[in-house]
This record gives sequence, structure tokens and C-alpha cells, in this order.
Amino acid sequence: MNLHSYKYAITTLACIAACAAISGCSMLAKVPGAGKVVGDNGVFRDHKGDYLKAETIPRTKVPQGKDSFIIDDLLVIPELPGIVKKQAFLDAPPPREIEVKSDREVVIQRMDKSAWIVVGVSPSQVWPRIKDYWRKNNVVVASENTNAGVMETGWFVLAGNVTTQEKFRVVVEPGFQDNSSEIHMLQIEAPQAVPVVAQIPFQAKSINADTEFTVLTSLSGFLADVADLYQASAVSFLAGNISNNGKAAIASTPGGSEVLVLRADYDRSWAALGRALQRAGIDVQAQDAEQGVFDVVYIPGKIEDDKKEKPGFLHKVWTLGGLLGGDDKLKVYNLRMKLLKTKEGVEVVVSPVGPTKDAATQEAGNSLLELMKITIA
Repeated sequence: MNLHSYKYAITTLACIAACAAISGCSMLAKVPGAGKVVGDNGVFRDHKGDYLKAETIPRTKVPQGKDSFIIDDLLVIPELPGIVKKQAFLDAPPPREIEVKSDREVVIQRMDKSAWIVVGVSPSQVWPRIKDYWRKNNVVVASENTNAGVMETGWFVLAGNVTTQEKFRVVVEPGFQDNSSEIHMLQIEAPQAVPVVAQIPFQAKSINADTEFTVLTSLSGFLADVADLYQASAVSFLAGNISNNGKAAIASTPGGSEVLVLRADYDRSWAALGRALQRAGIDVQAQDAEQGVFDVVYIPGKIEDDKKEKPGFLHKVWTLGGLLGGDDKLKVYNLRMKLLKTKEGVEVVVSPVGPTKDAATQEAGNSLLELMKITIA
């Protein structure tokens, strides 16, 4: 074979391979002799059904004394409830997007006697880290329900406790922001002297709130310390069944206004909105929790303007805001934010304080709700 023929053969095989990959060999199936290249026994055969022949392999065993910190069951196949006949599929759905490391912090929030952790990563990312926390403390995870976001430990004794043994339920759900999580805990206890035989049900609140908060604080510190492990290799695909969509969303009304929809109860929404206003540096003139009202002074663009450096000479000239005598002042709006209870949670609407309502005021109200949507936590 001369050099020209060799190059032609290589080019032909490359084209065949590309066609096989792109078109699934539907065209080549009609070419005589193509079965030797792209058929079931061909060089470029279709591999998409090979998973049906996959076998279960033993679990990875970490040698004694070595750390199993970041090892997790990433590709466990969950049981699908209600499905009697298991059907195979050859056209697999696209993979779920895996989030990268977040720069949001881990914080504990409290309201009345309740406390929970807010962490700026998705439930699928924080789930294996919570399991790592229990492993590190030699606590057995007795059960997991990733669809409901519920994890329960076995019975164990906290260090220094000589009277009771504890059991915890951890609930992971989406936070207000997309790709954020809230971690709630419930605790039950029983005397150490009496073996726990009967199932003790969890109550609406922990039996010992102090013990719950102690463990919650310990978990939050652990999650903050392992923030660098929120990466692709530390994602639980099972916990990916928990929605990554936040509890806060913007919805439009037929009149062109917007409302902020919060999938949380009224007290939680009120407290979270108050914190968001404070975090955004918005001046709250008056508030009434019973009426669900915040009266605020809002200056659209002020937050963004505060973050910018002072404009230079040319910027002032071309924006007509300085040397050419233009008006560079931002307009001030007096707005009222009102929380309305709904079946799903709460809706927040904005209206002007006073009779004046024009397109600019409505736009300012929409801007305020957008700011609250990305600030609330």
C-alpha cells in the first residue's frame, strides 16, 4: 500500500467512526460489508446497552487506621416506588448538572426556640458531608430517605453524658436561594440504664433543646471546616432527588407588577425578610408584624453605586453627571412591603406609601423584590 492509499484508508475509517458516533450507524447499516466495522461484532460497535451486563462489585474497604472521609456511594441505584416491572432504556437521559464549590457561608439561624443551619450548597452536596460528620463521631446512620431528605441516626451516648442516650433525625431541604440548603434537627433521648427496645417516636420538637443545639452547633462547625470538599467528587446522586430550587421566587402579575413568592410559613418569612432588608442596607421606617408590613426607603441602584469606585474625569463628562452639569442623584422611593398568606406560603407585594403610583414607582418596587429574592436566606 502506497502512502496515498494508506492516508485514504485512515481517512475513511475516521469518517466511518465519526458517522457511527453521531448517527448511531443508521446510514452505514445499508452499506454492504459495513457490519464488520459498525455491527454488533464490528470495530466501532454501539456500547450504549453494555450497562445491562454490569455486575455488582464488593464495596471499597479502607484499611484499618486510614481515613474514609471523602468516600461515599455516588452511583447507588435507588429503588423506584410503585414500579413493579423494571424496564431497561437504551437512550439514557442527560446527566444531572453538578454544582461547583459555593462561596456562601455556613450559618446558624434562630427564631424563637428553633434553630437550623443554612449552607450555600445544594442538598446533594451537603448530604454526604453530614454522613461524614456522623462517621467521624462514630455514630451509625440507621436510615436514610433521600427523597424526603431525612436521615436518622442510631442510639448513641454523647461524650460526658452519664444519664441518657440520644437519637437524632436530620432533615435537609432547599433554602431560600437556589442551590442552598437548610438543615434541621430533632432529638429524642432515653435513660442509659434501660435498653431501648420499643421504637420511640420523634416529636414535633426535641425533648432536650439544649442537646439539639449543641449537636447542631457541632455539625455547623464541621461543615464550615470541610467547605473545600463541596465539589463534584463529593456529591450524593441519591440526594439529588431533593430539589435544588430555592424557596424564594419571583412571579409576575397580569398588571405587570411582580410578587415575591416564599415557600415558608409566615413567621419564618417575616423574620427572613427583615434580615434581608438589614443585610441589603435598606432603611426601614416602620414595621408591623401583625399586619405584615415593612415601610422602607428604597433607592434603586444605591447598593450597586456604593460598590463602584468614584468615577473619573472622562466618566463625569460622558455621563453628563459632573462637569457638564447633569443631575447624578438617585431617586428615592417610599415603598410598603406587605406579606400575604397563601396556601403554599407567603407572597410579598410592594406598593407606594401614598397615592402616587406611576411606571417608575412600579419598576422600583419590582427592583426591590428582585433584590430581596437574591438576598433573603
